[in-house]
Amino acid sequence: MNPMRQQRGFNLVELMIGLTISLMGLAAVASMMMTFSKNRGSVAQTQAAQDNGVMALYRLERDVGQAGYGLMDLQGCTPTIVNGDGTNPSFAVLPISIGFVGAGVSDTILVQGTNPVSGIPGTELSSPTAGGNTMTSSRFYVRSSLGFNIDDRVVTNALAPDCTLVTVTAIDQVAAAGPVPAHSIISFTPALSASALPGFLANFGPGVIGGRDFFSRRYAIGLTGLTVADFPAYTTSNLVDNIVFMKAQYGLADTASSTTVTRWVSGATLIDNTNVQRVIALRVGVVARSTKREDAEIDQPNPLPLFDEKADSAGGTDAVSFTIPDMNIRYRAYSTIIPLKNVIWTR
Repeated sequence: MNPMRQQRGFNLVELMIGLTISLMGLAAVASMMMTFSKNRGSVAQTQAAQDNGVMALYRLERDVGQAGYGLMDLQGCTPTIVNGDGTNPSFAVLPISIGFVGAGVSDTILVQGTNPVSGIPGTELSSPTAGGNTMTSSRFYVRSSLGFNIDDRVVTNALAPDCTLVTVTAIDQVAAAGPVPAHSIISFTPALSASALPGFLANFGPGVIGGRDFFSRRYAIGLTGLTVADFPAYTTSNLVDNIVFMKAQYGLADTASSTTVTRWVSGATLIDNTNVQRVIALRVGVVARSTKREDAEIDQPNPLPLFDEKADSAGGTDAVSFTIPDMNIRYRAYSTIIPLKNVIWTR
C-alpha cells in the first residue's frame, strides 16, 4: 500500500459529518443549560417569595405575641400621652386592632402594649384603711410598689373612662400605725381626682414621650411591601419587600374566662372594652410575590387561598383568598394563628 495514502486526513464529507454531529451535541447541551437556568431562576424566585412571606409572618408574630403586655385592665380607658411638642393625642388601649377596609383589600394591624424597664407591668390599687380611698389627688395607694421608679409614667383604670397618664414623683413605704396596716404610696403629678374605686395601676415605664416603652405599632401594605409605623409620629418605613396582601381575623371565645376560640371574625367586627376580653388569638395571612415576571404563565391557583374555612364557620364566612393580578408572576400565601399570650392582663 502506498505510504502516502495511509497518512492522508479526513476528507470534506467526513469533516462535515463530524461538524454536524458536534453542533447537534452543542445544541443539546445549550438547550439543557437554558432549561436548567430557567428552572434555577424559577426556584430562586419561589425561594425569594417564600423568604419574604416567612419573614413577614415572623415580624408580625414577634410583636403580636407581646400585644397587651402592661395594659392590664385599661380597655375602658382613653389615656392621654403627652408628646414632646406639647400635643396630647389620645389612643384606645386595645392590645390588637384590625383596620378593615373591605373584602379583597389589605387590612392594617395595630399592636399595642408597654415595655417598662423593670419588667413589672403594674400593681393593684389598695386602700390603707377599710373603706378608704385607693388614691388622692396626688397619691396612689398600692399593694406593692415593686418595679416602679421615679419618672415612670403610669395610668390607672380607677378613673375610667377618663384615665390620664401621670408621672411618678416619689415612692414611700409606710409602716403600720395602730389600726392602719403597712402600705405603699406612689406620689404622682399632675393632680387627679380622688377615688375610692378598686383597680390597677399600669406602669408604662420611663420615656413614654419618646415612645420607647409604650409601643403602638401599625403594620400595613405599602407600595413595595409590608410597612411599619411607630408611635408617636407613626412615620411609615418599609419592613419586608414584595408583600402584596395582608388579612387578619380575631379569634373569639364565647366568654372572657374561656381559652378556646369558637369563631373567627374579620376586622369589620367592632372590638371595644365590652368584648376585648374574648379576643384570645389572631389569625394573620400574607401573600408574597416574586420580583421577576416570567415569559410563560405559571401554574398556580387563582384565586389563591389565604385562610381556609374553619369547621365552625357558617357558609365559609371566615375563608379568605387573594385574586392574582398577573399569572406570569409567582405568588405564595402564608398564614399562622398567634395566641395572645398576654391576655391575662386584660382580665
